[in-house]
This record gives sequence, C-alpha cells and structure tokens, in this order.
Amino acid sequence: MCFKKLKYSPALFLIFVMVMFLKAGNIIYAGVDADKNSIKQSGIQIVVNETCVVEREHILLGDIAQIQASGFLKDGLAKIDVGKSPKPDKIKSFTKRKIISAIRTQQFLPENLSVFSPDQIYVKRAAQYVTKEDVRAFILQKVSQTFKNRDFQLASLSIRGIEPYPRGNLLLRLISNDMIDKNGRVSAFVEIVVNGRKVDKLSVSGRVKVYEDVLCANKNLGRGQRASATDVVSKKRNIFALGDDVIRHFDELDQKVVRFGVKKGDYLKSSLFEEVPLVKKGDIIRLLSKNENLLIVTSGISKEDGVADKLIRVENLSSGKLVRGIVKDKSTVEVVY
Repeated sequence: MCFKKLKYSPALFLIFVMVMFLKAGNIIYAGVDADKNSIKQSGIQIVVNETCVVEREHILLGDIAQIQASGFLKDGLAKIDVGKSPKPDKIKSFTKRKIISAIRTQQFLPENLSVFSPDQIYVKRAAQYVTKEDVRAFILQKVSQTFKNRDFQLASLSIRGIEPYPRGNLLLRLISNDMIDKNGRVSAFVEIVVNGRKVDKLSVSGRVKVYEDVLCANKNLGRGQRASATDVVSKKRNIFALGDDVIRHFDELDQKVVRFGVKKGDYLKSSLFEEVPLVKKGDIIRLLSKNENLLIVTSGISKEDGVADKLIRVENLSSGKLVRGIVKDKSTVEVVY
C-alpha cells in the first residue's frame, strides 16, 4: 500500500487550527458589535451594558447585564460579583477583561456560554441626599424637646460633612442629647444611618437663645435704695446672656437694698443687691457669750453693719476688747470663739 503525500499551505493550516480551537472552547467572548447570529448559540447569553446605575456596595453581573438563561442558572450567573461599587453619586469604569475574568472564576458555567460586552463599562452608584434644611429641622426638634413650652430661638447653626449617601431607609441620630452648654452654645455630632447601619457623621455647632421674663430697672437706682414695685419692670431677655443670678420675681428683692448703682434698663441680678442690715454701725447691742453650762450677757457696740446670720465685729463695752459675733436679730449678737 502506498500513501500519497499531501501538501498543505500555511494559510489553510492556520485556519484549520483556529476552527478547532473555537470548537474546543467552553465560552464564546465577543465585542458588543459582534454579529451574534454568526456565533453558535446555546440559548445562554450574557449581554453587558455599556452604562448602568447600581445601588449595592458590590456590583453583581445581574446589575449590569441582560442574562438569557433558565432557572437556577440565571440566578447563579446574576449573583457573580464583578467588583466593588463606586461611592454614592460617583462613576467607576471596568474593562471587558475584568468582566470576563469574574465570569471565568465560576465552576458551574455551562458549555458554549456567549458573552457580549463593550471594551469599557461605566457604572454609577445611585445616591440620596441630606440637605442642611433637613439637619436644621432635626436639631430644632431636639432643642424643642429640651426647652419644652419655653420661648426659644435657634439663632445660628453650622453643619459640616454632608455627602451623598447610599439608597435605603435613611435616618438621623444624635450621638448625645447633652448638646447645649450653660451659655447656649450648641455642639453635637449627628450620625447618618442607612438601613440600620452608620454611614457618616456630621459635625453641628451653633447657638440657642431662650427668652424668659426677668426684672429690669425702670429708673436709675442708687446705692442703699430699696426698690419698689414701680421701680422695676418685667421684660423678655435671653437668659443665656444674663448669668445664673438673674432676678425673675419681685419677692426676691424683699428686705434688700441696692449694693451698687443700677441704670435704667439694666436687668437685675442678685449680686447688685444686699440684705437690709439688722444691725448698723454704732448700734448698742446685747452681746451673748455662752457655752454648755454658762451664759454671759453684756453690752457691746457694733463696729460695722450686719445682716442676719452674718459675722460682724463688736466692741465689748465691759472689757473694751473687739470680738466677732453672728447677728441673731436687730439687737443681739452671739460671740463666736
């Protein structure tokens, strides 16, 4: 038997090798402009979009492509993780090679799977937004809970750190309810929570004014003068600007005289007044000296004005010595050793 030697041209041999390679492959990869009808169809195809919008933190194949398959195969292909999503409202690009590489890692792929993809894919992350007005309304609600049924004003508010946020159930959460100091300054952190998870923290600062009725001078008041009901008037003032010793009611002035001069229109505070002295300088008083078993009563002369339950200096008229005693009433001082 003899064999006739066959002659092959290089071009024909190259075509033969390429055909055999395509037949042996499991997946057919094509560009988005490829002629789909020219590719052997198995009924399972993946067509990747050039642009798409996603909501999750990770991009799944089902988010960016149309998948032609049936049953659990389609579900499995749709759940292939292609990569991490961009930040909300940002755009991220992927190459066709990246998409195909993600698909190749799967073990369950059927034969003759066809993938059609552009060379570059652009993915944008969906977002939702929080405005400064939203944050202001939230802080205003918290302030109103603190100063319930009181006249207040959120005089200023600065908000820093607002960003676009992922889609989902969004709420604002105050880290601490103790956000207003004794001077009315607001300082707080507000957490942004989406679907129960903290995604950001805003810094908030500002100032609150709370208005209450306080007593103000209706005319100039001199030192040592006792204020009458017509000498004062009630006015609304921001209490955070006044201090802790502001006088709100006229009965707080009972048995008190002006310690320092007060000008008309000034608000009244307790440090501007002092109690009317029960004992005045130069008064002759009873001077009591006692212990557990002995009580001595002598006469003395007050060396200074004194109010109830306060220490003053007294000269003992019997001995001529200076002693200190507590004013008990307008004519009695008890010696303190």
